[in-house]
Amino acid sequence: MSNLKYLKGDLFTAPSGSILVQACNTQGSWGAGIAIAFKEKYPAAFQQYEAHCKTHGQALVGTCLLIPGETHAIACLFTSRAYGRRKDAPADILAATQTAVQDLIDQNVDGKPLHACRFNSGKFAVPWTDTEAILIALNASMTIYAP
Repeated sequence: MSNLKYLKGDLFTAPSGSILVQACNTQGSWGAGIAIAFKEKYPAAFQQYEAHCKTHGQALVGTCLLIPGETHAIACLFTSRAYGRRKDAPADILAATQTAVQDLIDQNVDGKPLHACRFNSGKFAVPWTDTEAILIALNASMTIYAP
């Protein structure tokens, strides 16, 4: 039994008080895919993410940075050390996804609703079904937005 709910629409229209989830690299770059929209809509969150990456670097892989916000909190799942041609291999991204999502679940003590796009499947090029299987195995409750 899956706790995943699928909606057609825009992730950024998620209800106020929700946590918006995205996969991130550890280099402090929100420069491609949906990360660009996160950077434009939440510039203060980007600054926190960038500073966190500069401080901790590649040690962040497999963790989650949860950034509070007025409308939405932002969950940065560190699933790859780099991006572009230097991104991690799919198996490494999936291993990091498992621990990063568990970290998010552990940090979400208030049980705020989680909303995401099909993370990892865009610029990290990991098949969505592989990430979805991890979410199901972790019994993660999440609303997934698709265009």
